[in-house]
Amino acid sequence: MGFDGFILLSLFYAIIGVRVVGQIVARRQEIFDLRFTEADRALVQQAAFFVLVPISVALHEFGHAVAIWSLGGQVIDFGYYVFAGFVSYREPFTDGQRILVALAGPLVNVILSAVALAVVVLRRPPLRAAYNELLLQFAILSTVNALIFYPLLDLVSGLNGDWHQMYFGGVPALSGAILIGHLGILGLGYWAWKNPQMANRFAALTGAPSGTARSPMGRLRRDPHATQGSAGSTSPQERDLRAAGARVASGWPEPVELTMQRHGPEVALVLAWRAHTDVRSVVARATSSGGLELWGVVAPQPDVTRHSGFDPSPGPAIPTVIRRHLHQRASLPDVDALTLELRMAMEEVEGWDASIAPVP
Repeated sequence: MGFDGFILLSLFYAIIGVRVVGQIVARRQEIFDLRFTEADRALVQQAAFFVLVPISVALHEFGHAVAIWSLGGQVIDFGYYVFAGFVSYREPFTDGQRILVALAGPLVNVILSAVALAVVVLRRPPLRAAYNELLLQFAILSTVNALIFYPLLDLVSGLNGDWHQMYFGGVPALSGAILIGHLGILGLGYWAWKNPQMANRFAALTGAPSGTARSPMGRLRRDPHATQGSAGSTSPQERDLRAAGARVASGWPEPVELTMQRHGPEVALVLAWRAHTDVRSVVARATSSGGLELWGVVAPQPDVTRHSGFDPSPGPAIPTVIRRHLHQRASLPDVDALTLELRMAMEEVEGWDASIAPVP
């Protein structure tokens, strides 16, 4: 497919993008609230591709223009077709300067992706799952487009674009340095995709459902290993509690410690965080009958688990410990509903006055 064919495809995608923007605007409140459903996720993923990637393409071309101006050249033509574009310029430039002009566009994409990932991973408190999913999808798609799809298209089709100029521009040392950086970024991305700790962190920040994993293109898929190996030791109730707890913890302004407790057929999740001079916690107990109990605890020391209401032998009462039964369900809700209930319970416990008398 030549450049003209790619322009036609880009314009077709632009029409789809307008439709996606309309859906996002109409449903923005439900998409970006605390309850992040799979329908919301699908629309956010479309927005990352049809809305944010075209913006990165425009900035890519602008990066070329800035490099041209910085080196004393003159931009004589500029074209932007949503998913494709070009910049023409008047020189003379040296071979090395032409390579730097070609490098400027993909470098903009790399910087934009790095900033998006930094916001997802480093922001405190984290953004809601919908925003994190949008930024993560954009970072993945922009990187894949700039560092994999575009180089292959350029080198295979004879497009004579950025990557052909960078690798065959007549300055082997500079081309070699670019190649090292190119492969290094792809290697880092592959490591992040395969690293279990990174995968779990991104899953928590984006509210990924339990039992799913990300494909190299960022899409969620059912993880065939999620129910193998661990199924004998981890119940579905525990997996759902862990998944919901990780989601809530990722959006809480203070660090939250997640602890699982087991007693016979029952399992409970303890979400504990520091507030002022005490430690507060919400305990979600999956009962043997399949129900759910929520407890709130305020204690002056980190060890709140034995006052949670889950331990059948909690020991003598401590006057400064507040323990209250918050809510009860006949059945354990799905992960999305459980996430919302845990968040509401934590907000309620956060607002408690610790000076009031304890409730047994």
